[in-house]
Amino acid sequence: MAARIVLAVRESQYIEPLLHYLHHSRYSELLRITAFSRMEAFAEFIQGDEVPDAVVGDAAFIEAWLVSGRSTVRWAVLSEDGGPGSYHGTSNKSLAGGEVIAKYQSLPSLLESILQLCNVRRSDMLLSAKEETLLLGVVSCSGSSGKTTIALNMAKVLGEQGLSVFYLNLESVDSSCIILRPPQGNVPGLERLLYDLQAGRNDEEAGTPELRRYVIRHEELQSDAFRPVGNLKEMLQMTSQDTLDLLELLTATRSYDIVIIDTGSIEEERAKAVLQRCGILLWVMCNDDLSIHKTARWLSHCSAPHSGLPPGILEKSRFVINFGSDDIEVGGLPEGLSMDAVLPYIPSWTLRHREELYLNSPQFQQVIMELCRGIIEPSLPQVFTGNAGYE
Repeated sequence: MAARIVLAVRESQYIEPLLHYLHHSRYSELLRITAFSRMEAFAEFIQGDEVPDAVVGDAAFIEAWLVSGRSTVRWAVLSEDGGPGSYHGTSNKSLAGGEVIAKYQSLPSLLESILQLCNVRRSDMLLSAKEETLLLGVVSCSGSSGKTTIALNMAKVLGEQGLSVFYLNLESVDSSCIILRPPQGNVPGLERLLYDLQAGRNDEEAGTPELRRYVIRHEELQSDAFRPVGNLKEMLQMTSQDTLDLLELLTATRSYDIVIIDTGSIEEERAKAVLQRCGILLWVMCNDDLSIHKTARWLSHCSAPHSGLPPGILEKSRFVINFGSDDIEVGGLPEGLSMDAVLPYIPSWTLRHREELYLNSPQFQQVIMELCRGIIEPSLPQVFTGNAGYE
């Protein structure tokens, strides 16, 4: 059932493109928006009997709504300079403690924020399209292959398409923190979640942890994630069973369309659990014979009866060459397997203070988009393609 939203802003030109996008996108199944740009019309609506699921708008409209005694309805202020969080505007104490949504952001991101306010799970609309959240593991047999950069760009591209994405870093030392700046706040994080998951295995009365208590939002990534683990020992002690329990929790909530899993060394227990559980495995190779050779040897091992891994690794494997060129000739993969994409070398990534460039290369993201369409659309039919972006 679609959530009923009241949108109240000063500018009618803000409303029109939003409603146009909503009516021609998949969000039309989840949201019904009634919009106002004049205070007089909004005040008349307030006096009526209709009670929406949430109200989102400029501060003046929200204050009028609260003064009318409707504070039990969920509400958020649209801020021109603030992101998600609580409203602490000193000029208007009556709004203190309310939610804040950035007013000017991409339309898919704005609608996702409204869905989160209403506690509506976008995955509800996907139940007929897929059985569960898609798990995509990004793995590599070579160091410095650019695996994390690829995983982060995939998460951003998919998030900007309107999918609900979780980026999970399972490296011993989380290298994503070089590119991403964690939001402020005091969320418990992955260390605490792993402890609570282990406690639940040992004590049935402990129950299943509530995932959202441990999650942060990366707006620049358009995805959810955990804070980087501060204690290296916690990651080194993370077992294959811990990893499987974590992946089960991420899928069981049905809150995400896709989880992008960034792995560490292929020999680690965590990576082996990813090989076992993921629906798609993206193998990242450098542009050299040694990297391709190592990948081929690992694929041979994974397919062997004594590997301890379930059958079907090859069938769900996809392959990319990073730092490549258009005229590259690729060989050395097992018979019947082919390269899904050659990702370009980006010279600007060698510059000083290059961190913000990793997620902002149009050339790289275009190839990532094509890769995602090729390997993800078959698993998420009628979900990935079609309606994302501005109309």
